[in-house]
Amino acid sequence: MIGSRLVQILLHPLLRGQLAVLAALLLPFLYRLASEGTAIIGHCTVLGAVALVWQVAFARARGQRFGLEGLAMALLIALLVPAATPIWHLVLGGTFGIVIGLLVFGGHGRNILHPGVVALAFLMFSFPTEGYRAGIALPLWTLAPALLLLVGSGHANWRILPGAVGMVMGLGWLWNQEALVALPADGLFWLVLLVLVADPVASAATNWGRIGYGLLFGLLVALFLGAGPALGALVFATLMAAIFAPLIDQLVVALNAARRARRHG
Repeated sequence: MIGSRLVQILLHPLLRGQLAVLAALLLPFLYRLASEGTAIIGHCTVLGAVALVWQVAFARARGQRFGLEGLAMALLIALLVPAATPIWHLVLGGTFGIVIGLLVFGGHGRNILHPGVVALAFLMFSFPTEGYRAGIALPLWTLAPALLLLVGSGHANWRILPGAVGMVMGLGWLWNQEALVALPADGLFWLVLLVLVADPVASAATNWGRIGYGLLFGLLVALFLGAGPALGALVFATLMAAIFAPLIDQLVVALNAARRARRHG
């Protein structure tokens, strides 16, 4: 009985997606651990504890279960913040991300923004001189397993990726900006694209909407990159694209309805 219940829990689509995200982040985590030391372990511990405390508190208040989304958020933020990040920044950022980005909406699957995006945007706005917008150095090969895992499992829809990459590189060539052209060769770009942009809850839900959503993200990255460092441009582009994702889906649905009406009218 317990075994069958455990199998049902593990087969739940939302939990499978979070397990895929955790597995996808493992190689970047090991790379940062090897290259920068053990600070990332402390960051993960603090952020994970913050997420767990808030998830337990909200779960008890609402009589709901909670999943691994807090742990995934903790690992992602720990990957993207500098090694010298103060603990109290992590506590504030993690709290803002998990509470405002996830729990106030009712938990994973009901939120409109990825809690990692909310946490990172909070840190960048609140502490603009701390280097949160600069990002980290991640080789492209460290994201190869993430691409296979997240796209292969369906957690990251493949339709988002060509538009995002094509728009960034196309505008880079058009505007003669080498930084834009080279951005898709950076592991940081793919980490944000696969985990944050292509998050199935925060991204567009229709097939054509996903293509348009990817194009919008690429356009916003191109616009924001000229005004600041790479991670800041990627995070704020993700934030804006996610806000417009429901509108993009509504436009796709309306166009499909209008086309069917003309066909049968």
